[in-house]
Amino acid sequence: MKALITGIAPDSIAAEVGIESGDYLLSINGHRIYDVLDYQFYAQEDYMILEIEKARGEVWSIEIEKDYDEDLGLAFDELVFDRIKSCRNRCVFCFVDQLPRKMRKTLYVKDDDYRLSFLTGNFITLSNLNEKDWQKITGMRLSPLYISIHCLRPELRAEIMGNAKAAHIKEDLQRLQEAGIEVHTQVVLCPGINDGEVLDETIAGLADLFPMVRSIGIVPVGLTGHRDKLTNLRAFTSTEASDLVKMISVRQREFRKRFKTGFIYLADEFFILSGLNIPPARYYDDYCQVENGIGLARILLDEFAALEKLLPDRISPREVYLVTGVSALRVLQDIVNRLDLIKGLKAELVPVNNRFFGGNVTVTGLLTGRDIIAALGDKKGMAVVLPGVLLKHSSSMLLDDISIEDIERETGARISITDGSARSLVEAVLGQTL
Repeated sequence: MKALITGIAPDSIAAEVGIESGDYLLSINGHRIYDVLDYQFYAQEDYMILEIEKARGEVWSIEIEKDYDEDLGLAFDELVFDRIKSCRNRCVFCFVDQLPRKMRKTLYVKDDDYRLSFLTGNFITLSNLNEKDWQKITGMRLSPLYISIHCLRPELRAEIMGNAKAAHIKEDLQRLQEAGIEVHTQVVLCPGINDGEVLDETIAGLADLFPMVRSIGIVPVGLTGHRDKLTNLRAFTSTEASDLVKMISVRQREFRKRFKTGFIYLADEFFILSGLNIPPARYYDDYCQVENGIGLARILLDEFAALEKLLPDRISPREVYLVTGVSALRVLQDIVNRLDLIKGLKAELVPVNNRFFGGNVTVTGLLTGRDIIAALGDKKGMAVVLPGVLLKHSSSMLLDDISIEDIERETGARISITDGSARSLVEAVLGQTL
């Protein structure tokens, strides 16, 4: 195993000893380096021997003495240098299993890697861990982790996830608790399967593990139109969403008395589906479930409210179209209505139906270039604003490998990309900085 070094900090220890971009880090004090966690852990020592493979193939053994915790100055493009730990489950609601055929291969990768859970907030199931993995989690104290629970009934969890090892969730959580590892948890809620009494049990069981369990996020099952030969599932109705919001509000009030925190948080989609307002910021506490997308609508609305005093009364005549998924339409409409009060500005939302995925997929981040082109039609010379969440990392490509340039060519639009913040959105609409 070797880690490709892609950058060297100027005047760093690595630069002084002749390590270069394009070299490979093989080991530190004899420990193989499988990921950035290994690098950060073993590179803390004040004395070490680095094994470096130069780009031309020769191997250097470099002895280094430094202050404890002093950085070596190495940079890597990847977080994991060996293979991503893949999912061994066959969850009845697995989104990857519902993808259309003939998309790019990376979209079909099922990641269930505890290292990415710690480093980036990815949710994992714990069902693919071996003893070496457990020793690394506890030995390096990888806390917090983000765990997909779904339910605490052993047999039902195993059935939902299609994996007998999933039944050991209570024992797994107990092991993390004994090691002092905190977790944020997630429940993908499926009507008629793990809601109702099952959800009550799950919430109660996780609450008994507080403060080791720091939070519970509840998100609705996502169903595409490509579920042939898969388990028969359905989406939540607006009435069910409304009932769930009321039930969780009651439980949250109880937890605030017990724990001084709300502890349990619903995905924005439940409020939108129910027709209820997005809760105020205090509902989300410290936004501990934002990695799950929970609270993003409130963050956007509050950021915009703080910017209102900076909005101009008038701008040069400008017509702008804002592309959005259907689920974000109601959240964005209030913002667009306020912007339309600016003289000279005409802003209009363009909701895009997700025909590519179908089903109940309405989130903006899963829109494709083809559907956007169809929704925009002829916008020759017009300003169009797209959210950056549509794009693959560090590229101009969307999920269906249509590029921003393709959309501009097909529609004639002049496209601006936002970064997800209210300021970026407003400045793209106005065509000027605030």
